Order: sequence, then C-alpha cells, then structure tokens
Amino acid sequence: MKKTIVLPLAMLFFYAGSFAQGATSTKLDNFTGNGYAGAAFSEMRKKLNTPSDLETVGSVYIDERFVPCKVYYNDEVIGNFYYRHNAFNDEVEIKDSQFGEEPESSLATIKELRLVDELDNKELALKAYKNKKDIVRNGYLYQLNEGEKYDLFFKNSVKFTEGTKPVNSMVRATPNKFSHFTEYYFMKDGDNLAYHIGHRKSEFLREFDKEKRDSLAAYIKEEKINLKKEEDLMKVFNYLNSI
Repeated sequence: MKKTIVLPLAMLFFYAGSFAQGATSTKLDNFTGNGYAGAAFSEMRKKLNTPSDLETVGSVYIDERFVPCKVYYNDEVIGNFYYRHNAFNDEVEIKDSQFGEEPESSLATIKELRLVDELDNKELALKAYKNKKDIVRNGYLYQLNEGEKYDLFFKNSVKFTEGTKPVNSMVRATPNKFSHFTEYYFMKDGDNLAYHIGHRKSEFLREFDKEKRDSLAAYIKEEKINLKKEEDLMKVFNYLNSI
C-alpha cells in the first residue's frame, strides 16, 4: 500500500544535535532529493530530564544500542545509518556510525521518510493515528503487515511513573520507572489515518463495513482469535486482505 509521491526538487535538511562539544554534521545534512520546496525539518528535540534523588529503572529507548538501518525517501535510498528509538519522546535518533563520540541527529519528522531496521527487517515511519482516546496524533509506527486492503502496525511507547520517598522507616521508597507497552493500529487502503485496535471484539468489528462484520466475527470465533496477541492480529488481517 506504499505510494510514491512526486514533489518538486528541494534540499532535505536534518539538524544535528549533540550533548558533546564540537559536534560535526552527519551525511544526512547533505542529502538532496525530492521533497517539499523550502522544507526545513525539526531540530533535535530536548530530552526530558527527570532529576531526582530516587533511583530510576527502565529506559526511554526500545534498545539502548544504535543498530544498522537504511533510510528511504519514498522509494529512494538515502543511505545506511544507525538508529535507536526514544519511545518516551517518540523520537528516532540517528548516526553515521556506532561510535559513541559521534553526535546523534533526530530523524526529520516528515511522512515520506521511512526507516528499515536491518537486524530484523522492521519498517518504521511517521504516521497520523487515532489513539484509544480518539485523539489524532503523529507518531512512529512499525509495520507488521502490508496488504492490498489493510496495513497492520504496532506502536512502541514508554510511560514514566514518578517514584515515592518513604514517609517513615517502615515504608520503602519506590523508584522512578520507565514502563514499555505496545499498541496496535491498522490503516485502510486510501486512508492516511491509522486506527487503534482495542481488545474488545465488539469495538474491533465496528471499525469495518457492515458487509464484512458477520464473516469477520465468524472467523474470530472459529479461529479463537485473541485480539491482544500479535500473531492472532496478523492472522485476522491476512484474512481481511483475502476476502
């Protein structure tokens, strides 16, 4: 369901961000290709500091390492890089190499850009999505399944929970905590908005046209589908793309 967009020739900008002095620009700063005329992409977003004398457990990153990837603009390869996903800020940090002293940049927040993780072939791109509270946001979704009628995605997110200090010697302190969780979304062919997949079958069925609901409900019952399981969602969308 990928679509190539023909746009006027322009410079694509990435702004380098670094916590070290004497930062140098990456290859991304010099990429020229098809893009929005005069487009200037977002600067490295400030990371949220959580200063506290309490211990903090967990991480804002899906993987602390920078892992190899390819970056595409539509179907054009920009180059080979290394990335990690800060799922708390929903930011993709990117570098030319794995060397620790090299400053990272923020992947530009433009929807024609996509990233393919070369370790497990995951594809990551910025999408508009409607979350479980029916609020439309932009964020990074990982593609699980691409079909003629529906695409299936998952979203990695991180929640911060502030710890507590002991009020007396009988009460233990609790640490600050970063907790990871995953949500699933789907997108219909021709649509530019991904929809949240809830765990209740009735809510899930309402997302589809009436003529498909009966057959889909029968399939979910027959196959004993659990909408909380990724492998079962893959089966459901393979079915939907086949009918």
